Amino acid sequence: MNVFLPADILIPDVESMEKWSVIACDQFSSQPEYWKDVKETVGDAPVELPHVLLLCDDRSDGLMKWLSGKKEEMRKIYNFNLMKEGGHISGWLVSGKLAKDFEKKITSYENISAEMPYAVGDGNHSMATAKVCYENYKKTHSDTENANAPARYAMVELENIHDEALKFSPIHRIVTETDEEALLEELQKTCCAPEGYPVQWYTKERQGVLYLNPNKSRLAVAILQRFLDEYLKNHRGKMDYIHGEEALKNLAEKENAVGFLLPAMEKRELFPYVTESGTLPRKTFSMGHATEKRYYLEARQIR
Repeated sequence: MNVFLPADILIPDVESMEKWSVIACDQFSSQPEYWKDVKETVGDAPVELPHVLLLCDDRSDGLMKWLSGKKEEMRKIYNFNLMKEGGHISGWLVSGKLAKDFEKKITSYENISAEMPYAVGDGNHSMATAKVCYENYKKTHSDTENANAPARYAMVELENIHDEALKFSPIHRIVTETDEEALLEELQKTCCAPEGYPVQWYTKERQGVLYLNPNKSRLAVAILQRFLDEYLKNHRGKMDYIHGEEALKNLAEKENAVGFLLPAMEKRELFPYVTESGTLPRKTFSMGHATEKRYYLEARQIR
């Protein structure tokens, strides 16, 4: 069964595409100056649409590389610079026979990767929102209408996890308004072991390395996230997720703050981990640095 279906994708008909397309609002959450600049750039223009990045484990690269090689058969529908150092973006329309041929390749890939062909790499909140919208739609429509409703499907961007252009960057942790020394002491006592995963930490006055016990998880981020979730239930402090080493170090310069510099997750670990352990800890990795994240652009009418 092919989980992908053709759809009418809406592209904004606006004077400035640069003002329309914007990065997700959960980026730069501890750097308000970024969003101040965005507000000045955008003005009164509409700025955001939901999007889901869906990863496939296509080791032979028979999907996206094949499609990229067919650009001469497609019509280019947008081509512009993104705001705030986001780079450049171009889009081509996949239609007609080319779309049907791609559907066949998708079906072939799904048959080979039947156990777990896809994983949501980013935009879990958008996927969850799409599901809620469809569940609400079903309450007031017949079974036949529900089965054929556009709202039954979420719009996604398909990416091959093995594409060399796709980089996994770590998402670091900062805890502010806390007793940083007490937090570090408790983390050392409950979650560390010799020969563990090294994690660099920073405070205003000090820095060091903790070694997280590998027996607790195969991922350092899972160990740290679980500890911080539990610790902050009973102790003061606010946690945030930070993209970029320098941004983390700067934030850790504040009073009563501690920052943790996490290692990047290996791409080859993603599908095996999810197959064995279920969902990843939230904010495990970022696909690219903050300015390289997916800028929202396309839309789809679901009603």
